[in-house]
Amino acid sequence: MILRTLLAAVGILLALSPAAWTQTVTPQSSSRLAVSFTTERVGSGRVLVYGAVRNGSNTSCERVVVSVEGLDENGRVVSRGRAYVFGVVPSRGSSTFEVRLASPGSERRFRVEIESFQFVSSGN
Repeated sequence: MILRTLLAAVGILLALSPAAWTQTVTPQSSSRLAVSFTTERVGSGRVLVYGAVRNGSNTSCERVVVSVEGLDENGRVVSRGRAYVFGVVPSRGSSTFEVRLASPGSERRFRVEIESFQFVSSGN
């Protein structure tokens, strides 16, 4: 009887602990964000990738991070970098980014993707 009471008390304490609380998070889709970019070789060992992220949604985005990968003729990643997009990407607007990569010179194409972002909440 004492053991059952003790186990019940421990169960109640665990249920009330912060570790037991849950939070529901709705994943955000980047489907309304589009990336355009241009590349330029700078010297013998650098590539400059610059472009813009266009926001097609009705909500502004912030903390947008783009990732850039340089791919060789076989599609293998040979260089990699990331950068924050400058400022907030306004609703139905765009903001620019710039990434400088150390380049082995074997890149044949580049892949630029939205790595992470956050829609600006419309209030608390």
